[in-house]
Amino acid sequence: MTVHEPTTDWTSFAAEHAEAELPPLDDNTRYLAAAAHLDRRYCDEAVRELLVEDTRQVPLTPGLDTPTVLTEVVAARTRRKFRDGALALLTIVFVTTSLGSPFLGGWLTWAALLSVRPIWRSVRWGRPGSGLFVAGKLMAVFSLFIGAILLPSIAEAISALQSSSSGSSRAGSETTPFVSSDLVHSWFGLDPAVVSVASALMMLVILIADRVVVWQTVRRYFGRRARVPGAVRRPSPDRLALLFSPPRLRRTLDRHRAGRVAESPDARVPLVVYRGRNPFVGAGTSVTPWSLALPLERLDGTGSPAEPLTTARFYAEVGKAVEELQRHAALSPDERLRDLRVEGRVFSPAEGLIDRVHEPVTTPYLAGVSQPPAHHLPTEEAGRIYHRPREWARYYLCFQVETWNRELVLSAFLHAAVEESTLYIEWTPCVLLPIREEFRAGDKMTADWWRPVGQGILRWLKLPVTGPGRFWAALKVIRPLPHDGHTLNADRYGCARTLRELAAAEAARDYFQVVDAERYTKLLESRLVPAISKVLSDSGYSPASFERRIAAVTTNNVTIHGGNTGPMVFGGVVEGDVSGGTLAPRI
Repeated sequence: MTVHEPTTDWTSFAAEHAEAELPPLDDNTRYLAAAAHLDRRYCDEAVRELLVEDTRQVPLTPGLDTPTVLTEVVAARTRRKFRDGALALLTIVFVTTSLGSPFLGGWLTWAALLSVRPIWRSVRWGRPGSGLFVAGKLMAVFSLFIGAILLPSIAEAISALQSSSSGSSRAGSETTPFVSSDLVHSWFGLDPAVVSVASALMMLVILIADRVVVWQTVRRYFGRRARVPGAVRRPSPDRLALLFSPPRLRRTLDRHRAGRVAESPDARVPLVVYRGRNPFVGAGTSVTPWSLALPLERLDGTGSPAEPLTTARFYAEVGKAVEELQRHAALSPDERLRDLRVEGRVFSPAEGLIDRVHEPVTTPYLAGVSQPPAHHLPTEEAGRIYHRPREWARYYLCFQVETWNRELVLSAFLHAAVEESTLYIEWTPCVLLPIREEFRAGDKMTADWWRPVGQGILRWLKLPVTGPGRFWAALKVIRPLPHDGHTLNADRYGCARTLRELAAAEAARDYFQVVDAERYTKLLESRLVPAISKVLSDSGYSPASFERRIAAVTTNNVTIHGGNTGPMVFGGVVEGDVSGGTLAPRI
């Protein structure tokens, strides 16, 4: 039976509820809030990355309402804890009261057969070790299947051994073999068969109710209607799942709700403290990065330039030229270039800060080891990094465009160093891909009541296989990284991935998204290259050498597969994530 909801005119509905308390949810927020309820791994990764460490910096996350997603992460994790804990207790009761019964053997058999296909489909052939991990799972399922077949024979053998042992000790006396289900009757006066059936039915009810709650939550609050102003109310902030969540998660959630607030009125330049090898946290994967070290040659017959070439002037002129793309928004679909953002950021590795935590120079970055790093740097300190980068702190000019309803984000980072005889330029475009397809299930969920019921029954049938994992999930606690007054762990302070990066797909969903990412990269470079040539000539230097070298970069179909730390090779294709240098072309 299918339940059809009445057709609703969302436009008129939104007009009648124009004065909504909260703005509608964008697609990224809808999908990731639903992912917290649909995917346990994503939920645990979000807790581990953003909620468990109270000294980790709140990361920059474009195109996402982070507090809303993290609220659902906390609620979903708490719900799963109570569900799996109840299932673990009922499983112990069921196994205790049904040992040797044909029902237990049949349930184990069905669970093993139904689990083979999902386990096989979970293989990620591109990842090393994935095949061995899945093979281990299949071996465990096969062992469970064999055990289910042999269970009656094993029970008879145990009874025979008990009978022979009792017969030898008490000759001529009649004995009854002992089974574990006798404990229930002797302790509580209950029929073991009734307790076994009741516990199995209670597990079935819990799993069906859980799937119905998830189905209704995702459909009601995070479906397509959530995009319409006033059409959908937000989930209640005083849900039991939030009230019973760990206090440390709620405290960190409050910090994310406050956002990246400047520590003082003078602190204006955003600071990103990262861990690992990728400094551009939240920007996605780097594509076609390049760098140049350019000897500066004076133009013949020119006097002293009106303005000397400095780092400040270089950034100002290039930033102004790229920002001009806002006035040429017709070059982009839906005129997305109107929202092009240009701002400076300072990037610092957490390891570098902790190595110098007792030096006064790190105070603007990290005020104390019990506090998270600052979100913004004071103007004076940012000016020092602006002109003279440190080994552990670099200034980048960031250009960012959000497209496809903020699902696809193109970010480009420019770093420069200027001296009288040399100019160093580093250019790193990055693409943040859309969210994975499985997290968009809320857009396809219907009002069919039998679907979540069927999912609950299927999970109940597979419960003997998934039971150990559920039991471990109920007991598992995601703890902060170990630390004390004498041991400072740098990973507690730096961010590695944002919520968007945790859920990003491995490839674009549409051909137009692929070409749009390339379009915006080329449009940015179309303003970047002439601006650099102009600032060089205006400062009395010849741009010819730069133009020759940059032509080799932009016209040789450079493709770089790998991470931000891969080598920059001008002309050709490089596979892998190799920590290498920059190979310049032969001019």
